[in-house]
Amino acid sequence: MAQHSLERLNVILIGSGNVATNIGIALQDAEAEITQVYSQDVANAKILARTLAKKSKASKPKVLTNLSKIDKRPSLIIIAVKDSAIEGIVKQLNVNDGIVVHTSGNVSLDVLKKFNQYGVLYPLQTFSKGRITDFSNVPMCIEGSDVSTLQSLMTVAESLSDCVYNLNSKQRAGAHLAAVFANNFTNHIYAVAEKLLNEQKLPFDLIRPLIDETAVKVMDISPAAAQTGPAIRKDNNVMKSHLVNLKKHPELKKMYALFSAEILKTAKKKIK
Repeated sequence: MAQHSLERLNVILIGSGNVATNIGIALQDAEAEITQVYSQDVANAKILARTLAKKSKASKPKVLTNLSKIDKRPSLIIIAVKDSAIEGIVKQLNVNDGIVVHTSGNVSLDVLKKFNQYGVLYPLQTFSKGRITDFSNVPMCIEGSDVSTLQSLMTVAESLSDCVYNLNSKQRAGAHLAAVFANNFTNHIYAVAEKLLNEQKLPFDLIRPLIDETAVKVMDISPAAAQTGPAIRKDNNVMKSHLVNLKKHPELKKMYALFSAEILKTAKKKIK
């Protein structure tokens, strides 16, 4: 378990979405105090402030309606908004003290270079407001503008997680790309599978054990070694049958053919 206490850390959260909600609660669990919350959607900011107040003995965070009213002497300002909104927030934000970080996997550290101390605190995990995540095993990818800032962010990250990685912007972007394949695309494939099951009036529960076993298996062996199915077996008759069954779904048919070809290509490289 992460062991550092953040008892004297006062934090300003910019954002009110999935990441802001989960990281805010995790920081409170580590005894940091969330003093202010800002979001372009004030209603969502109020919801987050109430959520944080319920989960902490500290006073309810103040909801900001304008970034000009931000506390000028915070310990840490966390910009947890979608990537396309970060630059706009940075332009509005005028502070000289404290560390300013963003939580993006794909945005460079340099977007924050106007500040005296700045960095990145990127939790490599999927988050939802309605499902609070245990941060103890969430990989925290950090980057700092200088050694002192990096050390401070290391302390924050280690208070939240047992898995902390010091990555530069290029490495972090590569990790984020891998995460999109491993999580976002995979989840879409689950949605496709659910659709195909629904067409046969079958429940998604039918393949939940398969999903569980697939995920558990790659914890022990490499994904390439864990690959199964008709493509890796070169079972052309099965694949042809599947393609026929997908004739009403031309886009899924293309997807099936593309994935099968990639699996076969990977298998050939493995043999070499």
